[in-house]
Amino acid sequence: MQQHLVQIIFSIFLLTPFTTWATEGNAAFQQFISQYVTLNPITGKIQIPDEIKHVKLDIGLSYSAPMSQYWLSHETDLIVFGFEPNPESVQAVLSGPTKRDPSHGDPLELKYVGKGFHLIPCALGLSKEPWIKFYITSISCGCCSIFEPSILEVADIIEVPIFSLSDFFDLFPFETHPIIEYIKVDAQGADLDIIKSAGSYLSRSVLFVTLEAENTHYKNTINSGIEIESYMSSIGFSRFQSQDTQDPTYVNERFIDYIQSHNVKIYQQG
Repeated sequence: MQQHLVQIIFSIFLLTPFTTWATEGNAAFQQFISQYVTLNPITGKIQIPDEIKHVKLDIGLSYSAPMSQYWLSHETDLIVFGFEPNPESVQAVLSGPTKRDPSHGDPLELKYVGKGFHLIPCALGLSKEPWIKFYITSISCGCCSIFEPSILEVADIIEVPIFSLSDFFDLFPFETHPIIEYIKVDAQGADLDIIKSAGSYLSRSVLFVTLEAENTHYKNTINSGIEIESYMSSIGFSRFQSQDTQDPTYVNERFIDYIQSHNVKIYQQG
């Protein structure tokens, strides 16, 4: 069953003609995401069950989506949308360790896939093109990036679909689920670009954001700790100290009262 699921995803993800996603704007993303989530037939927006009370985004899933696994095992009324452009990582999340990385983790529990967890196999960022180069490194699928590595050896270069985070939010049903509690980003130098691609949605609807500050191992990145701090401050987020997160984490100052009165959980390690 797992292998069959992987084959279905890759037949769509890798073999779809370029022209399918060549149109601009939200319509292209709507067509793309409809293969991985259920859209409301009337509104065209993502359909989320009424019993879901918490929403998190996991951007950059690595080998087996360990953060999504942790979140889902600790919250029963949670839905997670996971974004991952690397086909090898997609395979690892759904069916277990790959031949190149045999020692890395078990797959995400299948009971979550398509229910509490929705994997969307694309890159996110500021690019205006429908596809972008993706650099496959020789040592680990967790080090691959849309930015060319400056130190690591490149084993292959493929193309992956890319959209903005605001494309996702355009289709998110904020009228029924007005809050995104947490966004964790670990995208090998692309973290800040991804957050910027959310536009005004971040300030309006997101409580917590965790990003990895990485600006040395990939070429032409603008993703240092100073640059992240400056941007997050400019949109109303302040640094948040938490024993449950390792990478720089920010809280939306507009929602301090909401956070204090609701059971909002965040967690990020590694």
